[in-house]
Amino acid sequence: MKRILIIGNAPLPTEKSLVRAAAGLRTWQFTKPLSENEDFEVYAVLIGMPESYPNGLDENEFSINENCKIYSIDKNSADLRAKIQKKHDEFKPEVIIGINTYPSYIAAGLNSQAKIWCDLNGWIMAEAQAQAHKMDSNDYLAHYFEMEKLILKRADKFSTVSKAQGQAVIGELACFGRINKETFGYKFVEPIANATETFENENELRLKVEAGNYLKEEEVNILEDSGKFILLWVGGYNTWVDAETLFFGLEKAMNECPDLYFISTGGEIKGLDDKTFARFKELINGSKYKDRFVFLGWVDSEIIPYLYSKASAGINVDLDCVETKTGARNRINEMMKYGVPVVTTLGSEISYEVEESGSGIGVESGSVTGLKEAIVGLYEEWKSGQNMDGRENLSQKYGENGKKYIENYSYSKSLEALIKWLEKPEYAPDRGLNIKFSGAAGFKSFLRYFKENGARKSFKKLFQKLSNLIRG
Repeated sequence: MKRILIIGNAPLPTEKSLVRAAAGLRTWQFTKPLSENEDFEVYAVLIGMPESYPNGLDENEFSINENCKIYSIDKNSADLRAKIQKKHDEFKPEVIIGINTYPSYIAAGLNSQAKIWCDLNGWIMAEAQAQAHKMDSNDYLAHYFEMEKLILKRADKFSTVSKAQGQAVIGELACFGRINKETFGYKFVEPIANATETFENENELRLKVEAGNYLKEEEVNILEDSGKFILLWVGGYNTWVDAETLFFGLEKAMNECPDLYFISTGGEIKGLDDKTFARFKELINGSKYKDRFVFLGWVDSEIIPYLYSKASAGINVDLDCVETKTGARNRINEMMKYGVPVVTTLGSEISYEVEESGSGIGVESGSVTGLKEAIVGLYEEWKSGQNMDGRENLSQKYGENGKKYIENYSYSKSLEALIKWLEKPEYAPDRGLNIKFSGAAGFKSFLRYFKENGARKSFKKLFQKLSNLIRG
């Protein structure tokens, strides 16, 4: 059995927690299939945020089956790196898999001879750009770059959340000299899209949940009212959320749709972005429709299936930025999983797949009118009970198409490339090689050019370069 050390994030979606975090979903996407493979012995170290747990995070070790043990550790632990290094030394892995950027950064810094696969779940530099824009400061860039740099220089293989991010990573690797003669033909990057599965007891919970245990009475009354059109937002308001297009599109739609209610879980992203959500709430507070914007906050993850079961449609609105074009959207995957029609701005890969699969409506990024018209169209059909020209119910068809399409995004299918690599893991061909693009490397390049082209041509080229440098 191959010994595989996973370093990922908690809470997992199977745990009772205050948030179903994207990093935990991604960790479970990788850990579950590997833990069920009899050829692997898995030890997973999960770095958890204590505020995500109702009673805080207790560091402990437990087994999820015969092949897999999990050790949870507080992200704020003063000796986090030392503890993980100790677990590594005790387990003696043949392969290390870092899942998400920060765990991959920890994995890349371990004293280890194991082969390393790093999953970069979202392009951290694009996220850093969005944060810098929101906070009006470039001070954040260096911190994230140092993490990305260590990972890129150390790992043998990479996975990304989208094909677009995969191309960005190849560009980064080139900047560090890893696109070289040794790695010609070597496939550094495997795009692995976010996947989704039904978690244990979700179907039963969706039917049997006692909403009053989690929500206020007036919130339950709105959700249970069949005469209200529920437009659902699930999760945080991160730096790439287009708060203004979201608000003005909703307000214009509410002006035409008296029974439209916007229901939102989540809120600000503590430690990362407290401005986007604050701006959204500021706009709402000045609206005559503010009573139809209902915020549930960070609800217990157990209630999410119930909320989807009450949704008439789900919504996602992104800024037109690099993060959107290279990132993913778990909320869209979950809408499709639960058969909820999707209204989304176009930009991310999954947003275009919503349109292509007939799972919802794609809207041009930044288009308030387009967003309003998409919402109003679904609302009017819901109000009439059928599509306006007599065809089958369009909302129902969106939901059915989404559930069918998302079957392509199962955990096992998503990890085929990783599992194939794990059958015969190997170091990258340039392991230990350190290519520099200046100094001695420049002199060697000149000598090679001299050998191939002779003195006259070589010195002519050198003088041209010197002249260009002098002219600036």
